[in-house]
Amino acid sequence: MPNFSAAISLSFALLAGQAIAQAPIAIGTNPQGSLAYASGSAIASVIGQSIGRNFVVVPLGGPSAIIPAMADQEFEFSFANITAAAQAYTGTGAFKGRPYEGLRVATVVYPLQLGVIAKADGGMTSVTDLAGKHVASDFTSQRNLAVFMSSALSISGMSYEDVQPVPVQNGVQALDELIAGSLDATIFSVSAGKTAQADAAIGVRFLDFPVNDETKAAMAKMAPGATVAKVDLGRKEAGQQGNSIIQAPFVILVTNEVDEQTVYDVVSSIAANIERIAKADPQFANLTVEIMAQPSLPIPYHPGAIRFFEEQGVWK
Repeated sequence: MPNFSAAISLSFALLAGQAIAQAPIAIGTNPQGSLAYASGSAIASVIGQSIGRNFVVVPLGGPSAIIPAMADQEFEFSFANITAAAQAYTGTGAFKGRPYEGLRVATVVYPLQLGVIAKADGGMTSVTDLAGKHVASDFTSQRNLAVFMSSALSISGMSYEDVQPVPVQNGVQALDELIAGSLDATIFSVSAGKTAQADAAIGVRFLDFPVNDETKAAMAKMAPGATVAKVDLGRKEAGQQGNSIIQAPFVILVTNEVDEQTVYDVVSSIAANIERIAKADPQFANLTVEIMAQPSLPIPYHPGAIRFFEEQGVWK
């Protein structure tokens, strides 16, 4: 009889282990049409298959909605730009008084590039042309965009007091308003599907703003981890100088409550499948293990990620 009981106990233990191994995992992203949703879908598809677990995407509003939901264990992973993540970790900005000290970085995936978007034939070429115009504001479920829009105005010598603010919920809604004609300008990822949709519908341009040492320092102060740059986006309005963009590392976040092995498996699988992920989402095309591991970020990495990067010799 004792042997039979032991066998039963062992069977239950094995079944429990299999259940844990097969337990689904999820990643929170911005709404459909956003860059984060496309990237989350690519990660979920490729990595879920690679590690043999069901990996699902949970679209929400933005970091101000996603990070609290992740902290409540609605999903294990999420996307955010480093500025929003740093504010959440320290309880500043959109997360003032609500620090998420258990927030951890799993990996950097690529630089997020944002532009100030206006209708191409609207007669505007620079952010200073927005004086008196209807400009997206608040971004109640994606407040990091409000930070970036305010910063773009500030480095152009302006503020929301110089424009007509139009409150929106998130960047996708703002682009819908731009298409409908109720907005003159907004800010969003330059490579998001929704931005391409707006370009196809009405024709858009990215407004110019100053890019120099002074504005780079100002941007870093207003939006920790971010900078400004001139980038060749292949657009006619930019000429040879390139488009003015705001750039910040885009990261996959977890909390310190996610087990080390799960994070290790996901991060190592991303590193091993960069080509496959890049085929699903070209944003990952330039990703390397060295880019994934950036210890100087203002948020600590998860131990599972650190273990993998140490094994690869890139954690310095």
